[in-house]
Amino acid sequence: MRYMNLKKEFFLIIIFIFTFNCNYKPLLNNDRLKQLKFHQIETSGNKRIAQIIVNKLNIVKDKKGVFVISVNGKKSVDIANKSVTGKILNYSITLECDVEIKNSLSGKILYTKKITNSQNYKASSMYSDTVSKEKKIIEDVSSLMAKQIINEMSLSLRNDI
Repeated sequence: MRYMNLKKEFFLIIIFIFTFNCNYKPLLNNDRLKQLKFHQIETSGNKRIAQIIVNKLNIVKDKKGVFVISVNGKKSVDIANKSVTGKILNYSITLECDVEIKNSLSGKILYTKKITNSQNYKASSMYSDTVSKEKKIIEDVSSLMAKQIINEMSLSLRNDI
């Protein structure tokens, strides 16, 4: 009986030692992204979409920063479906975002990504409702794109921070 208790204690001690001495670091670490100091933030293309994405990334300018981020946003709205009479039933909106992060001191590009996302929405009988649906979709899709950028940046830049 005493032998079994001693064996269990020894086993628990070994597991404890291996668990706390493995130097585990999570892959997606948002705290490390906050360590990135951006000297310059550039937006181009559709400025509204690019600025929404920059805002969702929670990027803050810092004069001491060494990184430059460039965000190029594009938007295209197409007719997805028409009725037989020619009335527009559905629109398709496509957002495209090109993100590039480079070290301003060395000029080395650390991260570059082109993300495209599309979504359909129904046309309303009132034009203002259609526009408000479009704005909501732009916000939602931009949030998804920003989350994807954050995840990929944290994976690709985890050794460069």
